[in-house]
Amino acid sequence: MPSPADRTKTVSIIIPVCNEAATLPAVLASCASLQPFEIIVVANGCTDGTEEIARRFGCTLISDPEPLGNDVGRAVGAAAAKGDILLFLDADFAIAADTLAAFLAPLHQGAADVVLNDFNAFFHKKHCPHTITVWRQVFNEILGRQDLVIDCILSVPHAMTREALAQIGVQSLANPLLAQALLMKSPLRIAHEMSIDVITPNRFRPLEHGHTEPGLPRAEKRMIGDHVAALAAVLEDPRGGFMDGGRRRDLMQRLAAGLDDIPVTSAGWGVTSSLYHGKQLSVIIPVQNEQKTIGEVIRQARKIEPLEIIVVVNGSTDATAQIASSLGAKTVVYPDALGNDVGRAVGAKMAQGEILLFLDGDFALPPKDLFPFCHAIATGTDIALNDLDYYLNLRFPLHIVTALKYAVNLALDRKDLGVGSMVAVPHALSRRAVDTIGWLPLLSPTMAQVKGTLAGLYVRNVHRVDVDLLNRIRPDQHFSSAGYAPAVARIIGDHVEGISQLIAERGERGGLYDGNRNWERVRDLRM
Repeated sequence: MPSPADRTKTVSIIIPVCNEAATLPAVLASCASLQPFEIIVVANGCTDGTEEIARRFGCTLISDPEPLGNDVGRAVGAAAAKGDILLFLDADFAIAADTLAAFLAPLHQGAADVVLNDFNAFFHKKHCPHTITVWRQVFNEILGRQDLVIDCILSVPHAMTREALAQIGVQSLANPLLAQALLMKSPLRIAHEMSIDVITPNRFRPLEHGHTEPGLPRAEKRMIGDHVAALAAVLEDPRGGFMDGGRRRDLMQRLAAGLDDIPVTSAGWGVTSSLYHGKQLSVIIPVQNEQKTIGEVIRQARKIEPLEIIVVVNGSTDATAQIASSLGAKTVVYPDALGNDVGRAVGAKMAQGEILLFLDGDFALPPKDLFPFCHAIATGTDIALNDLDYYLNLRFPLHIVTALKYAVNLALDRKDLGVGSMVAVPHALSRRAVDTIGWLPLLSPTMAQVKGTLAGLYVRNVHRVDVDLLNRIRPDQHFSSAGYAPAVARIIGDHVEGISQLIAERGERGGLYDGNRNWERVRDLRM
């Protein structure tokens, strides 16, 4: 344990408790060995001997007869604290005093303003990541702090100087992710080099952590909701400042307003099919300089009997349009690039079929990999997605794009979809889905998926196609000497836009469980 000379600042320890009589004595004994200025126990809704134990140890006791809800006790205790450093602990398990002293050392030495528990080893562990691990990763990355990986004040222990708390406001502690966001957006120095195992000793609470009902457990819904609420509070625009992929939203708005017509240059070929229970198929393929592949893409698509194949050529300088037209595609030609995914929206607006299958023009897929998506729509599915769930166990840690796909589905309480996403092809939509979502939102695939899911459309993963092995590499989009590659930055922005849509439709928490927090108790808190 560092000597008293190394501990130049006073320490307040804040411990929220609710019926922790079995574990609190060991926790307080460890805390007392640290020789803090004060130990503040915020007892809320206790019906056992928790409060008597706190008094016996000489703690400052703040007592509320009713439960305050998750995390509110931290804010209440912090508002009463007088120390230079505030250390936050849980009462579930004790942490050795020498470990806590080492953890606080950067604050005593003036080397940091905030100290977080380091979960780096857990992040790199080879296993399918926990839902909250995924959200911690995407949250830190969306807010520009990839260096923090998954480290977060959701986990104890964490500590900060009194001055740091004054900057973010004591009320923010009632939602730890809001506090985290404010810390990350500030110039405060965050240390996260010391790892303390808090997962192994953590107490299991069946009502919070158990999975006895459909959907996510309550604790996971609450923590994901906390992330969503924090983003709602701090995002300055719906895409979080991430690039939009050069999408010509202006042209699409003109098209939607009836000010422009779609420049169709070839009417195209098609057949009336009996494969789809009386429904007809439209295949939509946006392309840009795909003369090497578009011919085979069309030839394979014709084998599943589409009513029409719509090829939206944009920004091409090669023979893509001529090849598409010669093979019987309904060909649309925009001389300038429309930006990613805009061609899908144009094709959806034109499509006459009840089944819309979306493909890319840079690789051909055989009918066996196309028909399952069309058949799913024909038999009642509204949004049929590529089943890429194996990605969750393919690479460790998760690539940010994979993590984001999973995170958005989790926020929709659709863990069953895994990383199923309208970002990936092939996918298919029903006519009902297009009418419900609208054709224009399809230019931002994640936003469209969120809209469709919230509207109650039947969404599911139907078939696995390993598109990563087929996708064309574009160095200008897929590589970068610094920061995110342009394609990655765009896809991050698409998912932030999807989260923003969730917030717009379901409120700041995305409709997720709040942890029964007593916000009245928080509202008037001051340091």
